[in-house]
Amino acid sequence: MLRRRSPRFFYALSAMVLLLITLPYLYAWRAAGETHVFTGLLYNPLDGASYFAKMRQGWEGAWRYRLAFTAEPGAGAFLFLYYLFLGHLARLLHLAVPLTYHLARLAGTAVLLCALDAFYAAHLPLQARKTAFAIAALGSGMGWLMLPFGHVTADFSVPEAYPFLSAYVNPHFPLGLALMLLLLVPRPAGKRRMLTEGGMSLLLALISP
Repeated sequence: MLRRRSPRFFYALSAMVLLLITLPYLYAWRAAGETHVFTGLLYNPLDGASYFAKMRQGWEGAWRYRLAFTAEPGAGAFLFLYYLFLGHLARLLHLAVPLTYHLARLAGTAVLLCALDAFYAAHLPLQARKTAFAIAALGSGMGWLMLPFGHVTADFSVPEAYPFLSAYVNPHFPLGLALMLLLLVPRPAGKRRMLTEGGMSLLLALISP
């Protein structure tokens, strides 16, 4: 059962999160100037470049992902459909691939923040819900205490485990977390619940297998 919400707190904190995960990219883009090119990636650029490549295949019209650098090209497979879809969307909207990537990242983050709010609303009273939402939206672990000793812990290296870092990195991490949270929100038994949770499970399998 969803409890009373505090919309001002939710919107203010959500706006702060969206701003914090956007400013570093804007700064890097601005700092590149006329003599350098900003790739659009700040964390794990190797994976990020592969997502751009998948979107490019979608931009070219493909719905089947294929390995571009292989001696046996093959017919492709229905994999990475979310990024192929974003590529199609970029073409239809006449947007650059990196811009579409980051707009999708922000949209996924907005869904994640709403999912966090819905999850805590179903399980916690208002004040505890606000505290939990703030910690989940902005927090991480205590791994920073180990940095002086040369140890990089999971809260720095496994972004998909933490909402804020997921939101900072790519589009599918926050959206996948959002779907997992929404699946944990209690719903009345019945056909509607079955269809809703079945649909979300299918989307989760496609977006974050």
